Amino acid sequence: MPNPLNSVLNLIAATILADKRVYAAEVDVFIKETSKLDLVRQLEPNISEPKLLAWYEMNKDAVEANLKGPYFKNWLYSLLDQISELNGKDEILEVMNKIARADDNVHVSERALIRLAKRYWDKAA
Repeated sequence: MPNPLNSVLNLIAATILADKRVYAAEVDVFIKETSKLDLVRQLEPNISEPKLLAWYEMNKDAVEANLKGPYFKNWLYSLLDQISELNGKDEILEVMNKIARADDNVHVSERALIRLAKRYWDKAA
């Protein structure tokens, strides 16, 4: 059975890695903003910033491999589908946008990832 928290974290972390450059500011936003999400707190009441950093460090290579892989869209749509029935998608998109803006340069790959999520969830793109 898919883990909804893992799906949320994979999606948000994908925003950091989408442009193939990782900036400390993006990782900081991931940790700080994701820890504040009501949805994340509901799924894991004991989530903390150190736990999110550990999750990121343990999972970044797999997320990056999925972003680069031939089945990227299948992976992405699977994540989006697993999250689709949960409340808090607007907040997830906002965190993704904050990560994309953290380095003062919203890369086309970050923009595309966010746009795909919005379209999948029928949010205004």
